[in-house]
Amino acid sequence: MATRLHIGAKELRGEFAAYAKRFDLLEVRGLDAKNLRYGPSAATLRRWRRAASPSFEFAVVAGPNLAKLRAGEAFDAELEAMQATATILESRVLVVSTPPEVTPSKLWRDRLKGTIDRLRSDVATIVWEPSGLWEYDDAVGFGKTLSVAVAVDPARSELPAGAVAYGRLRAIGASRAFSTAALQRIAEKIGERRDAYMIIETAGALKEGKTLRGLVRRAKAGKRSGGSGLGRLVRPQAQLHVRDDEQEE
Repeated sequence: MATRLHIGAKELRGEFAAYAKRFDLLEVRGLDAKNLRYGPSAATLRRWRRAASPSFEFAVVAGPNLAKLRAGEAFDAELEAMQATATILESRVLVVSTPPEVTPSKLWRDRLKGTIDRLRSDVATIVWEPSGLWEYDDAVGFGKTLSVAVAVDPARSELPAGAVAYGRLRAIGASRAFSTAALQRIAEKIGERRDAYMIIETAGALKEGKTLRGLVRRAKAGKRSGGSGLGRLVRPQAQLHVRDDEQEE
């Protein structure tokens, strides 16, 4: 099975058209109902969708009140905004990143299940990104019962088994860049699956994304030829920075 690898940066900087030439994944955050902050306008979202290639993926991220799993007007507003954003962008991925206060207790498990059930769609993959007290095995096991993909940092954890993998490569402490050897290990963890979504949060996301894509491609070629496919390292290319935030219509 040929893995479809989608790579994105931490955030959009500059014009979307320039970003889409370098990456093929963008996380889009929706409405923050409590603080009355909105994500991109509907007109901007439509422009992005028209400008993007058919293979470009948008991952729609839940607003902060929705992620806290607390029912109420703000929760409902953010859920509606998330679904509307996904419809405009024709997104196949919905991401719920829960804060540390969402613990492994039965109360929070029940609330998470209820939220996932309201988001569930025949056309979208739901990704849950836990934080705080969740142990890896517990989170992956509960994610399996919910039929969702569990997001992890593949530089520090194994990517859970399944048709879809979602990874966030964080720039934490000394890990402000990923070496080719580190990216090779991540390529091995990706393996063969339907889709792999990787958000690279370092300043060198463009360079590291190109390296990772090359390593995954070589791994596929090696399996077809009977070899490991990862014997020779791919040399990273020069980094290109994009500046100035895009102005909405």
